[in-house]
Amino acid sequence: MTNPLKRIILYSDWLRTNFYYRFTIRFCGLLLERAASYIYCGTDWYGEMDVNKHIFELLDEKEISQKELSKMTGISESTISDWKRKGKTPGIDKLLLLCDKLNVDLYSLVGIDYEYQLDNDEKLIIDMYRNTKPALKKRLIKYINEFDKVINMPMVNENSAEKDIYNKTNSDSERFETDPLFLQQKQLAKKLRKLAKLDRIRLDETEHASKLNLHLLKYLDYIGIDKLDYIKQYLSNIQPFMISEIKSQEKFDNAICILDNFYRISVYIKLDVTKGEEIVVSFHENNKTGIAKKNNFSSNLSYVYVLADSIGSHIDNTDNYTVNLFITRGVSTFPINVPASRYDEDGFLVRYTYINNAIIDISNRYLEDLYASDIDFSSVELFTDLQQLSFTSYGNDAFSNISLLIDSLIIQKNIYSKQIADTALCIYCSSLNLLEADKKDLIETLKERYKVNSVKALPQIIERVKLNLL
Repeated sequence: MTNPLKRIILYSDWLRTNFYYRFTIRFCGLLLERAASYIYCGTDWYGEMDVNKHIFELLDEKEISQKELSKMTGISESTISDWKRKGKTPGIDKLLLLCDKLNVDLYSLVGIDYEYQLDNDEKLIIDMYRNTKPALKKRLIKYINEFDKVINMPMVNENSAEKDIYNKTNSDSERFETDPLFLQQKQLAKKLRKLAKLDRIRLDETEHASKLNLHLLKYLDYIGIDKLDYIKQYLSNIQPFMISEIKSQEKFDNAICILDNFYRISVYIKLDVTKGEEIVVSFHENNKTGIAKKNNFSSNLSYVYVLADSIGSHIDNTDNYTVNLFITRGVSTFPINVPASRYDEDGFLVRYTYINNAIIDISNRYLEDLYASDIDFSSVELFTDLQQLSFTSYGNDAFSNISLLIDSLIIQKNIYSKQIADTALCIYCSSLNLLEADKKDLIETLKERYKVNSVKALPQIIERVKLNLL
């Protein structure tokens, strides 16, 4: 804004909506009044502006008399009369008081047609933002930027989101109908979910020649989870969009080999589905001789096909629904309710960002809780994508917390944020109150888990973890 009066009005409008208005107005009132009075008199800056005229037009519109206005505001009737008869201009403190009592913004009161005036909802959002912790402010800005990358991302309410789903999925439906990969993913997911219900399915814990196939199973042992029960639950919540089949690895009859791509390192799952002899052959991170294979799968998705666990709501005579999903990542299962459009009798189309953001937001909040109070969490890069998180980063135990802090350190883009993330990791490790035997057990499990490595600096990171644990 180049106009000085508009600058003062914009600041005054902020002041009126600010939580601390009543405490700051006495301090700022005189300064603002003098500046406003100077500008009101200086018509060269703003031209012809009859503030009084707009005030009394507004009173007529609201059918409020001068006497009633005096009672409402505490301003004497003679002062109000002088505004009209003698053309005296109200001071900025009285203008703000009039805005408050007449429930209008300052732009409307003085007759400025300002393009960016705020409605009450916008003022409430701004006020809430100003009273929010710095770390959350940064998270909100990051999410808004991410949302902005998604075409026509619905931002308002569930109903508009449902309409958006319905209106935007025609092209996606056509794509799915002609996409052989989608049909393959759908059939695989349904088959895996069905297999997970079998009581007779077994788990092969034989160490392979590579000696790198048991690290996730040892992690499950360490945190006290029954491995077979967990894998069955994992498979029962698998979604088609998460997986891709590796036919080159299906070297025996009735083999199914898939990658779950929505981790920093994809999870390799292999099963023998011979009837009556069903067995989980492999469940580990995808690697070759310990070097994690690059996850080439892009999560830059618009809509994804999901198998709903239940239907939340349905708009009559439409394909618009809300559906309930159970998404398992690592050892945690997240219940998510999302707008959806019916695709076929088995499933629905939903925006991928709904699923991604729901889980990422929980992960970022949990990460913030791991930071010591004197560490500047607002300066670190937050997670924005499921493919930034490892399988072992979703628990609420010491091992999983260390894994989450390591993932956070890995995604930092500048030296300063790397130093903060590294400090947070070291302080957390040094704060753990564990017996010596428990510390050694934790260190050995971490070493086993990180034998599968995708980051050159990881050995040094694990060494720092060890030094701060002991």
